[in-house]
Amino acid sequence: MAASLKSYEKKYKALEDIVKQLDDGDLTISELLTQYKKGLTLVKECAEMLDSVEGEVQQIIEEVRISE
Repeated sequence: MAASLKSYEKKYKALEDIVKQLDDGDLTISELLTQYKKGLTLVKECAEMLDSVEGEVQQIIEEVRISE
């Protein structure tokens, strides 16, 4: 899971950088489109990672409930 956390943090940082670039307004329309697509991909990947972790947490909670 530690590797996953680092991967998530790296993707999230890349997403923050893209948002900053988009907000700065210094990109051409082509660059904007490219960065926007990259950002959407990163959002999807981060959401999938969070969903996976949420599933693991739910499984742990269920295991604790069963053992009580």
